[in-house]
Amino acid sequence: MSARDNDALYLAKIGKTFGLKGLLKLRVDSDFPEFFAIGRTLKAVLGAQTQTLTIDRFEADRALIGFKGFDAPEVAASLTNYELFTTIADTKAAIALKEGERFWFELIGMDAVENGKTIGKILEVTDADPPFLTLEIKGKTQRLVVPYSDRFVEAAQEDRLIMKNVRALIDEL
Repeated sequence: MSARDNDALYLAKIGKTFGLKGLLKLRVDSDFPEFFAIGRTLKAVLGAQTQTLTIDRFEADRALIGFKGFDAPEVAASLTNYELFTTIADTKAAIALKEGERFWFELIGMDAVENGKTIGKILEVTDADPPFLTLEIKGKTQRLVVPYSDRFVEAAQEDRLIMKNVRALIDEL
């Protein structure tokens, strides 16, 4: 698994060791820190190297993680700079969303529709506050980035994202 796999979802990057029991600092880039449950298996990738790791400790409040078989700082240090990935299927199975919520990865590839007409496709969702959508505009070579906010997004349906106020921005391109 690598960052380029279609099914791979990036979760976090492993930092330096912390303490004497093989714990590592973790830069979590997931909206669901509860995903880092004890016993969960993740793919760790560093360049061409890939390992399967099983979580045996996680302290969300301090962003510390430990993995089975990496109980000493000297051994755990070998994991520094690895990036952690999971799969779409594992994410959907592990995380229960509230009514009307969607995973960001579900939006990618959806048609963007305004006033009943397709205006483009969602290419990317950037995790920020608020998140941003990158749209490939139908019939144009430019891309448009808009916030995922009430000003531009009306609703996420099964296979399309209902937009508003975007057509005016496209006309300005």
